[in-house]
Amino acid sequence: MSSVDKGRCLLSIEHLDDYIHACLSQSVIIVNDGEKVVNCSLAFLDEMGCSLEEIKGMSIHELGVPSLSHLHQQYLEAVSHNGSAPSLSFQNRQGVTMRRRYSILPLQSEETGSKYFALHMDKEIWAEEPSVLQKFAGTFMEDINLGVILIDMRFRIVDISDMACRLLGLDKKQIMNKSCEEVFASVPPHHRLVQPEILNGVVVRNHAVSWTNNQERYELLLDSNVLKDDDGRTVGAYVIFKDVTNLRSLEEQVQRSDRLAMIGQIAAGTAHEIRNPLTSIKGFMQVLKNTFIEKGMVKEQDYTDIMLTEINRINELVSEFLLLSKPKNVTYHPVNIKMVMREILPIISNEALLHGVSVQYETVSDLPVVIADGELLKQVFLNLCKNGIEVMLDGGTLTVTEKVDYEERRVHIDIHDTGPGIPNFVIDKIFDPFFTTKENGTGLGLSVCQRIVHDIGGTIRVASKGFGTTFTVSMPFP
Repeated sequence: MSSVDKGRCLLSIEHLDDYIHACLSQSVIIVNDGEKVVNCSLAFLDEMGCSLEEIKGMSIHELGVPSLSHLHQQYLEAVSHNGSAPSLSFQNRQGVTMRRRYSILPLQSEETGSKYFALHMDKEIWAEEPSVLQKFAGTFMEDINLGVILIDMRFRIVDISDMACRLLGLDKKQIMNKSCEEVFASVPPHHRLVQPEILNGVVVRNHAVSWTNNQERYELLLDSNVLKDDDGRTVGAYVIFKDVTNLRSLEEQVQRSDRLAMIGQIAAGTAHEIRNPLTSIKGFMQVLKNTFIEKGMVKEQDYTDIMLTEINRINELVSEFLLLSKPKNVTYHPVNIKMVMREILPIISNEALLHGVSVQYETVSDLPVVIADGELLKQVFLNLCKNGIEVMLDGGTLTVTEKVDYEERRVHIDIHDTGPGIPNFVIDKIFDPFFTTKENGTGLGLSVCQRIVHDIGGTIRVASKGFGTTFTVSMPFP
């Protein structure tokens, strides 16, 4: 028999609700044998700042209260030694520490024989000012540039930092005290940031995770662990993550630049040697074609057409190769992006018409000029728009949007398609040289675009979620 059972004073009651109503003005918690809250008085709910639905079924340890056997033993010893009730401390939802004198009354249901314990706390309250540690915790959650999520043993979010709400696209007021499964219901279980396993002691360190929110893709570095009380019992868990998107993007940019530089050196040294024999082959092939036409050799003429088409394709590949090396005749000067877009818009519209795609151009007034090569920028926008049009097999809409960020002093051009989107396992590779999903693609188009934009101090970012893809070209302006 436990120490609680030894001191049990049986009180036959039919309904626990009747007992609670009798203690309306007192702070009382009714706990079952499993130390789970089954009911509590309105006075206690007011002090805690929560509802009965939020607290019912909760372990008493989650309230910061030690085990009942420990409290009851402490109570019996205090009463027998000095005749006064001992005290305990707990925190309400506002972080204020309450210190109360208490007594424990064992109860038993006359109908079922089930045993309960009524934890009574005196009316008088000592509200202690939050300690330095508590103040730091509150400031940490509000000001720190980290994503922090705290969960209890019922897998509910009990606190979340402002940065986590902003990055994950969550409203703190709407998600507090809700189950993580409900909050992240739209995310596949294996992609959720918070996994139930962490409550079982699964520790995560420096786990890389990708997260997409409103077309913005973030690279996160995640840590998680359990939280334990003074007795070593698990009372919850935490998840901390940091946004390392810029760092990862810089690392990938350096790696791609190294690969592009190596390919550029090879291209610059070999393109001339490749083009010379190609020119000769193409010339003689055209002579053969004319001869076949004169002699009415239709079959042979078709063969030469195929070979000339393939030679032209090789020439185009060599041209793209050369663009990977530092362009020799690049001239940087102030460029009006509006003029660039208006010059290529008819080409984009004609291409879209062939694929049954509509084009929308959303412009802004007073778009700042950027320092770049206008012809190369045309190549970038044409390539991105052409890619977007080609992926929309059953028609759709290509939207080109101009934006200005005066704080960062950047011009953004968003190119959004309504196609099937880019799978997660592919999206990290699309800027790699020679990577392509097209049957006849070279895999150099996006690499060349990225090289051109990087050379003027800009960036290209891609976001794709569910369906549709957005390429954002960002360029600095003086």
